Amino acid sequence: MSKRSDELHIKLSKIVGADRVRTDKMERLLHNHDLAPLPPLMEMGFKMMPDAVVRPKSAEEVSRIIALAVREGVPLVPRGGASWGYGGAMPCEGGIVLDMTSMNEIVRMDVDNLEIEVEAGATWQKVIDAAEKAGLFIGYYPSSKPAATIAGWISTGGIGVGTYKYGSVKNNLRNMEVVLPEGQIINTGFDYVSDHSAAYNLNDLFTGTEGTLGIVTKVTLKAVPAPEVVKPISIMYPTLLELYPMMHAITRKRIQPLHIAFVDEYHSRYLKAMGKHTPGDGAILNVVLEGDKVSVEHEESVIAQLITEHGGTRLSDEDAQHEWEENPYEFRVREVGVSAALAEVVVPMTEFTDTIEDLYTLIKSMKMEASVIGMLGDRNTVLLMPYYLYVEKKLIKSMASLSFGNKVGNLSMEHKGRPLGFGLFFAMNLKKIRRDGAPVMYDIKTVLDPYDIMNPGKMFEGMTRYGMPMPGAMMGMGMAMMALGKKVLPKDKGFAKAVKDHDPERGHHGGGEEKAPAPKEKA
Repeated sequence: MSKRSDELHIKLSKIVGADRVRTDKMERLLHNHDLAPLPPLMEMGFKMMPDAVVRPKSAEEVSRIIALAVREGVPLVPRGGASWGYGGAMPCEGGIVLDMTSMNEIVRMDVDNLEIEVEAGATWQKVIDAAEKAGLFIGYYPSSKPAATIAGWISTGGIGVGTYKYGSVKNNLRNMEVVLPEGQIINTGFDYVSDHSAAYNLNDLFTGTEGTLGIVTKVTLKAVPAPEVVKPISIMYPTLLELYPMMHAITRKRIQPLHIAFVDEYHSRYLKAMGKHTPGDGAILNVVLEGDKVSVEHEESVIAQLITEHGGTRLSDEDAQHEWEENPYEFRVREVGVSAALAEVVVPMTEFTDTIEDLYTLIKSMKMEASVIGMLGDRNTVLLMPYYLYVEKKLIKSMASLSFGNKVGNLSMEHKGRPLGFGLFFAMNLKKIRRDGAPVMYDIKTVLDPYDIMNPGKMFEGMTRYGMPMPGAMMGMGMAMMALGKKVLPKDKGFAKAVKDHDPERGHHGGGEEKAPAPKEKA
């Protein structure tokens, strides 16, 4: 251990006890990355290894840890389930990682007032299950609900399951307990009632900040009475482009599904190649209805009529239920030992077809094994989540995972959309996306975090391990060079090989490799 780690271990132990402080190398290694494998280039430029990992159990302990960090000039990085892939929950200047997963209790289940008070480190799955037992329904959550924590999704402010009907998490917050970067503990809203006409909306201010303005320690969430029926419907089409007219038609009807999501034909073929259950090798549109029996039957009849008008093969109820239950596990392809680099962008519904065609052209030009999945955020917002499969140990392909996300983000902006999220990897996008609003955000950050200790380098461009700033233009240029390097390499075949190696019997019995063909280039 370093001298800094030794000193922090002693001082943090006085706050939370020695059993909740770790400075051994293995524990610090476990906290130097998030969902996505770390490209070696980033390790060269930033100090990803934390000096200490601490697990607080109260807002008061968090406040004392922050006071220590201010005195010592040590950065703080809040961390939940680390189920995001943009480097938002890992250090870039060393420091202290606050592992919030020990604060995971459900504080209050209030059936009468239709709300749940919960600690920030609880998983969404835990809260959803507890609500169901109490006769309540949480209709909004991230697709990574088994691992994602309550405050983790709040910090990214993303689109998830149920956003189409209930809005995102910020639309469903009653109140939050937040510890500010100078140690003050505040409440951002009100239990029991809404915060309309109550001056600045602090719930909104602290949503989507990626841990740069404070540490969320407790949350009060809205709930609704449990539905009488939850009805998934799945419809298959030969290709994702052929799926679009049906998806568009649903959004222009006065029905309100809980969730609308899709996977392309390449995703289905990857699963089939792995031997996973899939109802076919086409693109699938998944629509989930919920509510009382009469309203669900009405909405189902509208969708049935749209299938008659726009085509598609409605899958069996059993297959539809399987697709719904598999929703939290979109990236099962990684089970064979490949890595998946994910990009997240939003585009208007009217730009869907052109964007998909350009995405497939990009994938083909970079010779990638890739797929496009996604969901609807509202009637006109499409979340696209293209992912690229690669073998992590191959340096240039690992580095290309970053350039893929950058290229997809730029492409979305050409189609009236934008990337979602920043983290460390895409902090250079803030000025480009927010334009004249970016300086206001810098001012808010400076006022609330005058010592710049709260998750530095995320959302706002940070410092390298050599004490020099990392300009966005330099980062963008580096990613462009990575993409160029990827284009001159041979076509990816890592997934097919990984499938064969993962299940040796396929090769021994001459079954061959079921390959998902590369997307065709736009004419």
